[in-house]
Amino acid sequence: MARKSLYRVWRPEKFADVVGQEHIVRVLTGEIESGRLSHAYLFCGPRGTGKTSLAKILARAVNCESRNGVESCGKCGICAASAAETLTDIVEIDAASNNGVDSVRELRDRVNLLPSICRYKVYIIDEVHMLSPGAFNALLKTLEEPPAHVIFILATTEPHKLPATVRSRCQRFDFKRIPVPAIAERLKTVCAAEGFKYSPEALIAIARAAEGGMRDALSLLDQCAAYGDVTEENVAETLGGGGSAMVLELVRRISRYDEKGALLALRSLLDSGADTRTLIKDLADVFRRMLWISAGADADPELEPLIKSLGHGSCLRALDILIKKEYEMRQNLRSDIVLETAVLAIMCPEDDDIEAGRALFEKLEARLRKLEENGAAVPPSRESAPEKPEKPPGPRPAPKTVKKAPSENGGDGGLWNAALAALKKEAYFVYTHAKKSAGASVAGNRLEIRYAAADAVAADYMKQPAAQNALLKILEPMDCGITAVSVVLEKTEEKPENPDILEMFSEIEEV
Repeated sequence: MARKSLYRVWRPEKFADVVGQEHIVRVLTGEIESGRLSHAYLFCGPRGTGKTSLAKILARAVNCESRNGVESCGKCGICAASAAETLTDIVEIDAASNNGVDSVRELRDRVNLLPSICRYKVYIIDEVHMLSPGAFNALLKTLEEPPAHVIFILATTEPHKLPATVRSRCQRFDFKRIPVPAIAERLKTVCAAEGFKYSPEALIAIARAAEGGMRDALSLLDQCAAYGDVTEENVAETLGGGGSAMVLELVRRISRYDEKGALLALRSLLDSGADTRTLIKDLADVFRRMLWISAGADADPELEPLIKSLGHGSCLRALDILIKKEYEMRQNLRSDIVLETAVLAIMCPEDDDIEAGRALFEKLEARLRKLEENGAAVPPSRESAPEKPEKPPGPRPAPKTVKKAPSENGGDGGLWNAALAALKKEAYFVYTHAKKSAGASVAGNRLEIRYAAADAVAADYMKQPAAQNALLKILEPMDCGITAVSVVLEKTEEKPENPDILEMFSEIEEV
């Protein structure tokens, strides 16, 4: 005879065994104590959260001959027959396979028969949303006014598919997804009883993969135990994703905007057998945790440096990209290509509308500056317009200088350029805003960064404590004595209109 799966062996037998649904247990036990039972219950919620198990516990408790408070004794004939699933007065019906009008009519005829040995005849209808409209209509009158000895318990994962007339006749209980710590604690109990060797990190990984379902968690534990010890590596192989260390290394490469390193890390994960759909979910989970940490709702020493490098907005944008790509992956046969494009898209902030507009402005500005410095004549417009005499080029703008804190040998040089070069390697997202400055100067122990009015967005970003802390961390090993950063936004200067400049912009067709 085949052995029972763990989720069947460890199915709750009493109210005290139910995990994560205390709000429902509290109401049901109160009704049993007071004797004010409802004639119909509606249990709805995600899969594997205990709907059917709690329905059986309730059915056993209301019929137990020697009930101990609100808990069934587990020893009387009714409890023994219920555990062996031979009790005729507790009927479990699968609505997915008995969804027709004839099945409900047969049920309606049997409802009037008295229970054989129990106090109540309990009908548990699982996946009730699968009933046909005609079946719901046939059940409606019986559900509204059943005999005194009958209790209906309807269970469904999709309550919105039930007619409002059915929902209104039931006492509804919404089952919640079971929290990860609660699932992990239950798995520890199971491992100790079954003699499994495990690591706490592996149980946390299983609990997260179960997505709030205890049944899924026990099934995954059963599968991982086949490898031997329940370790994080075995869990990663079972789930089809990469190990947490490899996924974290991929995120670390992404935070540095290292496209080559990120693609190589992704290739290593895929070559090790990681499933693309599991991997994109793992990446989304990491960025979701980073969002929680940046909001102050969680803490993780490994992820905090990556958050400082990326910033809250980039984490939110990365999560949005991964969610969209995960949906796209379902429609695409080459899921590996979709995953690669997702990783690259996260590292391309210029793909955003705001960043794209800013990049276009910078390219136009660079083109204009180049034309001015070379003293080239502006090409005439394509439209038939009178030719204007060519004006001599104006004086070239003086190059902006960057001061450096005096060093021991009295020299000065490119402190700001050195800081930008270091930012580009260590905190690229901060670098993308810092490089737009109009210059920088040192006053005592303070570095003053100047921005033109057109770069107000970059100036606002550099005023944030996270950006300034990243810059100070870069400056610390340079021994320049800078301990503070200030950002100055220059006022917009009114300039006379220059028709030549306007014509120059009209001639630029492609950037």
